[in-house]
Amino acid sequence: MTNGALEGLRILDLAQGSFDFGSRLLAGLGAEVIKVEPPTGDSVRTMPPFPADEPNPETSARHLHLNAAKRSVVLDLDTPEGCDLLRRLVAESDALLESYPVGYLAERGLAYDDLIEHKPDLVMASVTHFGQDGPYAGYHGSEIVDVALGGYLKLTGDPDREPVKPYDDLAVSHAALHAATAIMVGLTHRDATGEGDYFDVAAIDASLFLLGGVAQIYHFDHQLPVRRGTRLMFSNPAYSYPSTIRPCMGGYVHAHSNNRNADLLAALMPGIGLEDYLDTPMGNADKIDELMDAWMADKDKFEVVRRAQELRLPFTEVLTPEEILNDPHLEARNFLVEVEHPIAPTTRQPGAAAVMTATPWHTERAPLFGEHTDDVLTSLLELDPSEVASLRERGVVS
Repeated sequence: MTNGALEGLRILDLAQGSFDFGSRLLAGLGAEVIKVEPPTGDSVRTMPPFPADEPNPETSARHLHLNAAKRSVVLDLDTPEGCDLLRRLVAESDALLESYPVGYLAERGLAYDDLIEHKPDLVMASVTHFGQDGPYAGYHGSEIVDVALGGYLKLTGDPDREPVKPYDDLAVSHAALHAATAIMVGLTHRDATGEGDYFDVAAIDASLFLLGGVAQIYHFDHQLPVRRGTRLMFSNPAYSYPSTIRPCMGGYVHAHSNNRNADLLAALMPGIGLEDYLDTPMGNADKIDELMDAWMADKDKFEVVRRAQELRLPFTEVLTPEEILNDPHLEARNFLVEVEHPIAPTTRQPGAAAVMTATPWHTERAPLFGEHTDDVLTSLLELDPSEVASLRERGVVS
């Protein structure tokens, strides 16, 4: 295989759960990512879904995706010997990414200021829910907490109901992306100056970062956005309507106007009177929805989208998981790949995060728990196999 874009870089990955997304990107780009797992394993191994709904730390679908193309080493950092092995791994690596609770590594002599004694130009990123300092730094966090404190939760859901959490780990994954970006910025800085760097990334910050101009709009004119269900958030006359999700025969479509040519919606749905409401579309959103629903009621989503796109109206289908796995556009781009695994069934999962030519994406399988412990310790740290065996007997490594 052609070398990846980050070939030659070694990253130590001490992140867990959906925070694994950052190191997954670095591994896919060709870096050697050594996942240092605790004896209990990366928490993502316990996260569903599982094949046949049977929990197994080797077959979690999230683990198979987020830990793909990494190597697994198991160290017990609650032992002095495990901490010493991590310091030695740091000395042989370029960067470290971690998501432990604030203070965990410092209590073990593994904070950034400790580690640069072993690797002066180390680049390190800590990604947590609240960051390394501030009043909330010691709190326990989660995705729903992140989107609540980051402001995102207030804006999702129907206007007459309570807020609804967005699906999955949107803020956590975005924070992990920030951390991966920080690692690359730090490595670029290191190559230019010879100096390392430390980055503090918080998921509540990432959640606010996702909101675009919401906070700025409030700051400027005290306009408080409210939940609008599936509709575009701001009722600014400059925006045409629709921008919403509406039902059709057997499914849903995201219906969106062409802001430069609002009359195209009436051309798509002739004879139902839409043209009477398009001069002030946001003010007539309820009526436009009613008319669109009636027109789409006997048409499936694929027909609706085909007709709309022919007129350059940016409608899209709301696809089911089955439809996504069989989507012809994704197939043409070779986005979904089949990955074999010694324990899990062959799975179809996302492939390249970016289509590249000279430096292709790496799609290797996820590692078994502790699969590479012996190889890393003997080849990288030059431990004798008998030393590794002794460490394993004492529970320092697995």
